[in-house]
Amino acid sequence: MDCVLFLRKLKRGGRDLPGIPVKGDIIHYISGDILKKERPTVLMVHGAGQNSFTWRYQVGCLKSHPYFNLVIPDLPGHDKSTGNGCRTIEEYSSFLKDFVDTLDLGDLILIGHSMGGGIVQVFTLKWPHRVCALVLVGTGSRLRVARETLWSVENDFETFCRVAPTRAFSGSAPKELKEAFVETILKTPQSVIHQDLLACDDFDITEGISSIEVPTLIISADEDILTPVKYGEYLHGKIKGSRFYVIRGAGHFMMQEKPEEFNRILMDFLGSLSLKHPAEG
Repeated sequence: MDCVLFLRKLKRGGRDLPGIPVKGDIIHYISGDILKKERPTVLMVHGAGQNSFTWRYQVGCLKSHPYFNLVIPDLPGHDKSTGNGCRTIEEYSSFLKDFVDTLDLGDLILIGHSMGGGIVQVFTLKWPHRVCALVLVGTGSRLRVARETLWSVENDFETFCRVAPTRAFSGSAPKELKEAFVETILKTPQSVIHQDLLACDDFDITEGISSIEVPTLIISADEDILTPVKYGEYLHGKIKGSRFYVIRGAGHFMMQEKPEEFNRILMDFLGSLSLKHPAEG
C-alpha cells in the first residue's frame, strides 16, 4: 500500500466530493471509498487557516483501507467550504458533530493537527461514546499564539505569509513544502485565519484533559516551535494509556516533512485498535 505521495504531486488524493449542507454552510470534504456506517471512520481535522490539503501525504495509506472509512473536511470558511469559520474551538467541535451526523457516520477515529487537535479533544470530551480512538498531532491542551503573530495576520498579512512557513517547518524542509503552505493559506480569508488564531489563543482544557479515556496516540516533532514537544509530553502524562512519539528533524507540519515515518507510526497505531467499539448515537 502506497503511503507517500510524491512532493511534486501537490493534490489531495481521495475522492473530491461535492459539498454537503451543514447548518447553513456547504462543507467540502474528501473521502476514500464509499462510506459504510458499519466501519469506523478516520476523520482528519486540519489546523488554523489550513484545509484538507494538510493531510495529502496520508491519503494514500487510508483511502482504500479495508477496515476504515476516510473523511477529511475543509472546516467552515476554509478553502472550498462556505461560511465564516467559528469563533471558538468549542464551536468548531459542535460543527464537527453536526458534520458527522449529516454524513451518518458511526464510530470515529479522530485525528487532529494543531487547532484541529484542540477540536477533536473537545469533541471527545463532549461525545465520548462517538469516539473509539484519538490521534493528536502537533497540538496541546492549550494553544497560545504569539502577540506579534496575531497582530501581523490582521494588520500586515504579507509579512505573516512570508514568516509563517519559517515557523511551520524545520530549517531543512524543502522549498516546495513552504510554497505549498503559503498557497494553502491564501485559499482561506484573512479574517478567518485571524479568527482561528484567536480561537487557539483562548483555548485551554488543561483541567479536563485527563478525562479522555479512549486509546490515544500523540505525535510531536523536535523542531516544532509552535507546539513544542513539552505540549505532547503534557498530554501523554494526563491521558492514561496514551502512546507518545517524537519525530526528529521536523517542525509543526511533521506529517508533511516526514510522511513515511509519520504514516508508519499512524498505521501501527490504527492496526493495534480493537474495532468492536459500538456507536451509541
